[in-house]
Amino acid sequence: MTDITVKLDIHSNPQVSCEPPTFHANKGNQQIKWKPGGSQKFTFAALTGLSKPPFSSLNVTADEITVHDDDSTPGTYGYQITVVADADHETYSTRRSPLTDPVPCIKNT
Repeated sequence: MTDITVKLDIHSNPQVSCEPPTFHANKGNQQIKWKPGGSQKFTFAALTGLSKPPFSSLNVTADEITVHDDDSTPGTYGYQITVVADADHETYSTRRSPLTDPVPCIKNT
């Protein structure tokens, strides 16, 4: 299992970021997990943009997101995570880049 750390900073742009911003997945089957970084105070609302296949079994709960990645062919997959801040109950999201390699993304090799 592999973790990606999600951080919220309402004073930055984008407000939600992922570490690593580009996750390099090894060939084969694996579960990828997104978790809040440090003492972040938000709940997960959604993860969108990952195509089926190779991704399946998406599960979004308040404190983590998991997805199964069947990395059978190379590809780069941009995604967007949406969270709700505990402090102001506002919704914030990662910003998808229109570049060749979108950020954040999963790069299957």
